[in-house]
Amino acid sequence: MFKYIRKSIDLIENNKEEILDLWMRYEIVQEKLKKNTFDIDFFKDKFASKVFDYALSVVNEKNKAENCPVIGVLLMLFKKKNIPLSDIFIICVHLKNSLLHFAYKNSFLNHDTIKEISLLMDYSFEGVINEYVVLYYKDDLISNKEKSEDEKKKTVELKKQVINTKLETASHTSAELYFQEVDVDMDTIEELDELEGDTLDALSAQVALNQNSLDESSNLFFKYSSVLGTMIEFEELSYTLKLLSDLLRETECESMSEDTKFMVDIYLKAIISDLKSWRKAIFIQMEAEDIHYLDKTLLSSIAQIQMTLLPEEESQDEEIEFF
Repeated sequence: MFKYIRKSIDLIENNKEEILDLWMRYEIVQEKLKKNTFDIDFFKDKFASKVFDYALSVVNEKNKAENCPVIGVLLMLFKKKNIPLSDIFIICVHLKNSLLHFAYKNSFLNHDTIKEISLLMDYSFEGVINEYVVLYYKDDLISNKEKSEDEKKKTVELKKQVINTKLETASHTSAELYFQEVDVDMDTIEELDELEGDTLDALSAQVALNQNSLDESSNLFFKYSSVLGTMIEFEELSYTLKLLSDLLRETECESMSEDTKFMVDIYLKAIISDLKSWRKAIFIQMEAEDIHYLDKTLLSSIAQIQMTLLPEEESQDEEIEFF
């Protein structure tokens, strides 16, 4: 799959900034981002760039189109800001348009590349829409006061159908079964134990979050990402942790308010504690019924850190709800 795009993959990778700039320059994209109080440069750096990278990893057969972790983080942020699905579609579809435009400009747009670019983006958009529908419909009814009882029942039934469909299609692999099928380098797993301890010590040693503890956390998540990236079953979790590591590495502690430091500190400790428990349940005790049980929790925590670190103009009019 994507063999024709792969022929031009180096050209695409080397012109990433041009393609992203083209995406962000579309008037309708700017209109939708501004309408929903998104700073365009912030969106480009924190999300568009990583979505682009993930799309290329799909072309290179390193990941699956519908499972991009940064999309999950982005959708949680979209939901928090109550952005309409129609606006999300408009923003997303113009990545496809920018890729098609770039292919045309560089003379490799033909029937085959059009088909593959469309397929790549359409699969990704399908995942975006499905996930966003689930995020919306798993909460309490929206604006039910103006709905009839019959409409309310239909909405509840729709929610159940969407969520049950997602649950039914989810596959579960126990830790015991996983270890029967693969060989794991336990030395690298054990190395994480010391790093976890050192990072938690660094976080606990200070009254408030500082740059050193932020860097220690980034290094830990990068190490986790590297270790898990060698195991096919954990490639998605590895990528998610890489996103978190990059986010922390790009963050300057001195630019954060005291309240932001306090919240980030709490989330970092929670994530590390979750990872520690998960690592033991999977690789040490081998007692977890689902080796992916941490994925959604981790994604949620990363989304909260991302929202907490939003630029001041992005967050000043709304109060963050933590879950």
